Amino acid sequence: MNLMAFLDGYVWGLAFVIFIGPVFFTLLQGALQYGFRSGFAVALGIFVSDIVAIAICYLGAGSAKAFFYQPTNQFYIALIGACILVGLGVKYLIKPSLDTSADIKMKTSDYLNFFIKGFLINFVNPFVFLVWISLIGFKSAKYGFGIELITFLTASLLGILTTDTLKAAFAHKIKDFLKPQYLLWTYRAIGVVLIGFGGRLLYLAFFGNFDVITSIISVH
Repeated sequence: MNLMAFLDGYVWGLAFVIFIGPVFFTLLQGALQYGFRSGFAVALGIFVSDIVAIAICYLGAGSAKAFFYQPTNQFYIALIGACILVGLGVKYLIKPSLDTSADIKMKTSDYLNFFIKGFLINFVNPFVFLVWISLIGFKSAKYGFGIELITFLTASLLGILTTDTLKAAFAHKIKDFLKPQYLLWTYRAIGVVLIGFGGRLLYLAFFGNFDVITSIISVH
């Protein structure tokens, strides 16, 4: 039965590829600017933040649900997330880096910055927690709260890491075919999209709600 739980979880993880959100564009920008390793560093940041989010939701399913469904907490989490997204978006919009030379020597701190970017943008998105809370609740009816559910969640994470790694590899491959002016507009477009996601979070914080079904596209 553990094998079935693993396969089920892995397929669910792969299915997250259809969700286009702020972390996708951050991953794309990293891979386009500095190559696959930078994009993969973003993917690892997303992966680790999902692990932390799942641990919080799994170990405190009831209290986590109460926390993230509390309007005041949603407001402040959304506010922090919006500030990060808008800040990055403005940077990409007004000061995009077009230096994609293979001669660039990336330092460990540079990869760490991309890792932190992926971690934070994913972690401060309240939809991430709401989706994991919902998925844990949904699948616990089938697998319980033991090893089978843990297997399912682990496989889901591996599926997400697989798709994010493929996204980074694809962005790295197409980078060589993009002329500088195309890269400039690509980065600016990414900036506009991130600002849009930040604005959407602000709107939901002040005027909307965080319904998982209608807002799930904002996860990955």
